[in-house]
Amino acid sequence: MKTFLKVFGGLVALLLIVIVAGGVLLGMFFDPNEYKPEIKKLALEKGGVQLEIDGDLGWSVFPWLGIEINQIKVSYPGKPQLAELNQAQVSVELPALLSGNVKMSSILLDGLTLNLEKNKDGSTNWAVSGAGQQASGTVETPTPNAAEASGGAAIALDIESIAITNGNISYVDAAAGSKVLLKNFTMTSGKVTTGAFFPAELSFQAEQYQADQKQMTVDAALKAQFFLDLANQQYQIKGLESTLGLTGAPFNGKTVNVKLDADISSDLNKETATLSDLSLSAANLIASGDVTVTSFSKPVITGNLKVAQFSLQELLSSLGQPAIETTDPDVLKAISFNAELGGAPNTLGLNKMSLKLDDTSFNGNLAMNLATGSIAFNLKGDELDADRYLPPAKEQPAQASAAGSDKSAGYSKEPVVPVELLKGLDLDVDLGLKKLLINGLTLSNLELDTSAHGGLVNMSKINADMYSGTLRNSVVIDVRKSPTRFHVKKNIKGIQIGDLLKDMADTDRLTGTFNTQTDITAQGESVYAIVNSLNGNSNVTMPDGTVKGIDIAQTICQGFNNVAALGVNAEQVDRSTPFADLSSNFKFTNGVVSNNDLITKLDAITLRGKGKVSLPAQNLDYRLGLTIEENLFKKTCAVNNNLEGVEWPVNCKGSFDTEPAKLCRPDASVLKELLKQKAKKQLEGKLMDKLGGGEGSKTEDAKKLLKGLFGN
Repeated sequence: MKTFLKVFGGLVALLLIVIVAGGVLLGMFFDPNEYKPEIKKLALEKGGVQLEIDGDLGWSVFPWLGIEINQIKVSYPGKPQLAELNQAQVSVELPALLSGNVKMSSILLDGLTLNLEKNKDGSTNWAVSGAGQQASGTVETPTPNAAEASGGAAIALDIESIAITNGNISYVDAAAGSKVLLKNFTMTSGKVTTGAFFPAELSFQAEQYQADQKQMTVDAALKAQFFLDLANQQYQIKGLESTLGLTGAPFNGKTVNVKLDADISSDLNKETATLSDLSLSAANLIASGDVTVTSFSKPVITGNLKVAQFSLQELLSSLGQPAIETTDPDVLKAISFNAELGGAPNTLGLNKMSLKLDDTSFNGNLAMNLATGSIAFNLKGDELDADRYLPPAKEQPAQASAAGSDKSAGYSKEPVVPVELLKGLDLDVDLGLKKLLINGLTLSNLELDTSAHGGLVNMSKINADMYSGTLRNSVVIDVRKSPTRFHVKKNIKGIQIGDLLKDMADTDRLTGTFNTQTDITAQGESVYAIVNSLNGNSNVTMPDGTVKGIDIAQTICQGFNNVAALGVNAEQVDRSTPFADLSSNFKFTNGVVSNNDLITKLDAITLRGKGKVSLPAQNLDYRLGLTIEENLFKKTCAVNNNLEGVEWPVNCKGSFDTEPAKLCRPDASVLKELLKQKAKKQLEGKLMDKLGGGEGSKTEDAKKLLKGLFGN
């Protein structure tokens, strides 16, 4: 056995001597530059690429297996140049490699330039041509490396340093008219050793163009300590410090500095990754947090996020954006956010969310399924004065227009419903607000519940309490089949109109309790289709109310007496008009609104109305009738018995753009008949006086004569 070992050892030593001697002789007597033609031919035949080797080639074999390349260019036949390399150097120590380790001298890659071009027809200069593909037309499946196949230890790395300098990449898309340049790419590292931290730095400049006009420039720099444990599949980045400087058109000439610091670690065997001590800043916006991910196939994400209080207006200014115009200039200056990360596997969950918007606090939760993209979101707030955030009122210039110039040519048939967007929604939203002030109105206990799945959008709650009453509304939009279908329900109950008008228009001329119920359906994607398919019912009631500042009934009474010259008592004791039992039902039929039972009582007068409003034709035909009831107006305005029980109609007929004075006019035929009857009675009285009255033949003849003149 000893003899065998001695012989085997001698053979191994002899083999090493032969390899060393062969390497020395190969380096001394064979010049790789003599094989440039063969290398070019081999590259074209096997890889389908054209090589231009303008510089020298160099190699070494033992103890360092190394290669040096200078000034090489690569392209596919008949296509623009793809790549260019100024210099590359790399060498591996053979004895270490034979023992399962990778020990390398410094790796140098200088002047690498990639030119990626996509033509208008979609062809590119980096696609492999048919000639360069394998003869069999099949793609070989990569086989596991020896360490993976045998289950042995991973190869250990020992690299003196890495230097990539003067790198440039350009991507041109002729179809989109865009171009992206990556310039002056540089990466350097210290000694790279498996199982130990090593330093590395990286920097580059990127430019983005559109139609040959530079849109944005990015200056990036990064440095950190890196850790590689290939055997245990553990990787770390410690003390990451990265900066971005953004300039260009999106920022209106300003430079935006972004800074990202963090520690990152990952254990692939245990399927864990951690982002700790995260700090992200952009102008006055500072975010921080910690994130841990486990089980990569169905990740479980935990951690926390925080955005420190910042001014949105200041941030917009730093980004070169215009400020948001608000009625109150002191809003949008104190915004902050906090949340905990957690949830079921394969879910991104924001729990215990806290959002602060100036004086308003919101709390809630959000969960997004990473596989399906579905979102469940709830957010509840306390008090929000939305009027402070609305744009300041601006005086609108008066627009002169000729009569009839505003008449609509018809409703648009262009689609306005985003069908595909609605089909793609997969969410459940629950929003609430204790108190909202908007447009001078005060609403409380607001609720908005919405679900959207598979093209069915159901806003089941659009609720609020306001002015001693309630709003209970719902909307369903169904885009699962064409045409889109809508179903709207509104239920408003017990609203005190006086309080509402006081806040909305600073007047309380009208008071009362307002109620309405509406149930309407429609279908279609355009305004035209929706208007022409409105169907359903609505009703309005106001059981009691008052119009302040004027006694409408008495005013109408005086107007009647003036018309009939029956005498007027101008005194008004109570300048208000109580009314009762206002009610009306409306029916929608393909966009035409019919109403036949409008009725209310204004003290001594009953107001009735009926008619139609055609939304598709944009016109109306409606009749209002005022009837003086018997034995009324006895206190301040005596009505002649001749007017009692007579309906005084007002006809409203015409298109929506008709001037109001021309749209509604009193029915002249009724007025004419009333005046006719009055004249008849007056003439009859005078004739009776002349004839002395009684039942004689002269009196009867006079009555027949009047009947012939006035027809009755």
